[in-house]
Parts: sequence; C-alpha cells; structure tokens
Amino acid sequence: MEQESRDTHQVEANALREQLAQLEKSVEQEKAQNQELQTEQEKLLAQRDDVSSQLQEVNRANSRLLEQLTEWGQEKDKLQQELEATRKTADKRKAMLDELAIDVAQEKSRHKEELSDARLQHEKEVLGVRARYEKELRGLHEDKNRTEEEIRSQLRDEKARTRELESLQQTVEELQAQIQSMEGTKGWSVLVELSGERMAHSF
Repeated sequence: MEQESRDTHQVEANALREQLAQLEKSVEQEKAQNQELQTEQEKLLAQRDDVSSQLQEVNRANSRLLEQLTEWGQEKDKLQQELEATRKTADKRKAMLDELAIDVAQEKSRHKEELSDARLQHEKEVLGVRARYEKELRGLHEDKNRTEEEIRSQLRDEKARTRELESLQQTVEELQAQIQSMEGTKGWSVLVELSGERMAHSF
C-alpha cells in the first residue's frame, strides 16, 4: 500500500510538473507575442507621426494656395476694371472722332480740296488710333484669358490636393483604429500572462 501511495504521488507530481512546464511555455509565448505587438505598435505610431507631419505640410500648402488664389482674384478684378476704363476711353475717343468726321463732312462743300487732304490724314490717324486700341484690347483679352486659365489650373490642383488630403486623413484614421486594436490586444495578453503566473504560483 505504501508503494502504491508513493507511485500515486509520483504520478501526480509528474503531472503537475508537466502542467507547470506547459504554463511556463505558454507564458513565454505570450511574452514573445507581446513583444511583437509592442514592436508593431511602435511602427504604427511612427507611421502616424509621419502622416500627421504630411497632413500639416499639406495644410500649410493649401493655405499658401488660398492666399495665392485670393491675390489672383484681386488682380483679375483690377484687370477687369482697367479693361472697362480702356473701353470707355475708346468709346469716348471714337465718339469724338465721329463728331469730327461729321464736322469735316459739313465743311466739305467749302473746303473740298483742303478737306480731301485733311480727310486722308485724319483717316490715317483714326486707323492708327483704332489699330493701337484694338491691339491693346486684344492684349487685355489675352491677359484676361490667360489669367482665367491659370486660376482654373490652380483650382484643379486645389481639388487634387484636397482629394490627397482626404486620402491621408483616411489613412490616419485607419492607423488610429489599428493602434487602438493593438492596444486592446496587448491588454488581453497581459491579463492572460498574469493569470498564467497565478496558476504557476498556486502549483
């Protein structure tokens, strides 16, 4: 009977030692997993900081672009005002030239030959003035069209940057969700480790 009792105790002791070895192995595995999770979390945090820096740079670039767009808008308004003033001046001068042509026509009967020479000279001047102002108007139109195209191009770039910013924001949110998930997993692993240590001490 005493031999059987010793054998039974030996079997139980072996079983306990085997359970203890399994628990220690499980604890070591949990520690290794926790270390891997911590390393991954540090990588994700570094990625989050990098993305945050990129977002700040994009925001600064957007602010500068908005300032540029505002300046271009003001310049466009100024050009439009100058164009309108030039048109009014051209209309006034044209009206004056028309009145002068009427006066010359009324004097034609009395100064036919002199008027012929004067009219030719006058028409040359009118054509020169008109050609000059038409050239200036064309230049203003070209500047206006060029400015509008530049503004449209900047608006397209702004939309592209906005889409990029939204994509970066989504990436940040995904990284934050991953970090929160990793932190939750880490807490669970610590709880399992503590439970394993308590069981080991109880044996």
